[in-house]
Amino acid sequence: MSKKFRSRLMRKYRLTIHNENKLENVLGFYISPLWVILSLFFSFLLVAGVIYLILAFTPVIEYLPGRINNQTRETLVNYNLKIDSLKEVAEKQDRYLANIKNLMEGNHTIDSVLNAPELPSTDEISIVTSELEKEFAAAFEEREKYNLTSYATSVGTLQELNLYRPTSGVVIRNFSPQERHYGVDIAENPGESVLAIHGGTVVMSDYTAKEGYTIAIQHRENLVSIYRNCHRLLKEVGEKVSAGEVIATLDSSSDKEGETKPYLHFELWHRGKALDPNIYIAF
Repeated sequence: MSKKFRSRLMRKYRLTIHNENKLENVLGFYISPLWVILSLFFSFLLVAGVIYLILAFTPVIEYLPGRINNQTRETLVNYNLKIDSLKEVAEKQDRYLANIKNLMEGNHTIDSVLNAPELPSTDEISIVTSELEKEFAAAFEEREKYNLTSYATSVGTLQELNLYRPTSGVVIRNFSPQERHYGVDIAENPGESVLAIHGGTVVMSDYTAKEGYTIAIQHRENLVSIYRNCHRLLKEVGEKVSAGEVIATLDSSSDKEGETKPYLHFELWHRGKALDPNIYIAF
């Protein structure tokens, strides 16, 4: 049976192309079933190989359903966050305009506070400090006189603190309050992380549409450090951090030609006043 089947595969047939007008054979050649099977098999392998090379080494695969690279996905997420922020601002503006319209048209209710009884004048009230209050104030002042932490809140004392560098890089823009630039911009090195300059508690860890991923730390010396334009945040609000601990990561991708190099924006605040980080940290 196998010899008979093998002979059928090897049997040759003549394929001829005949011209009816001239009554002559234009083309003719011999083929076998085995040749046809091998030709179809290798043609399938060739087509499959070409399709694999196109999907592996060209961006065509990104157009297939469910296929998207990480960079495009991150860009879409950032755009969605910005759209949500803009939507919230637009809703607040609409409510504000609606309130203004109601006030202009007189469609507002009178607050019940306006009907409250008239309060006595403060000029007629005499406030006398009791002996108990005086004793408490004296005891508090005596106790705080020997509190070392109360003296660590002055700006001059901050220069004695051993503050860590927030990241490794070159300062590309310095502190300039005249230009409303209340910090320094540090060019990011690929693979570097963001470090806490001093021990403290995380008071902010969120994404903002203007400054990107931002994290802020409250320190003991009435000092607040802010790290803006991060790539990923590693700490949440309320967590305790140590000096030099990694709190966020930077963008590890290298900058492309014609694009702005990513940077970390770092700010230092003391009692509501912006400080020049170059004075307290050796970059």
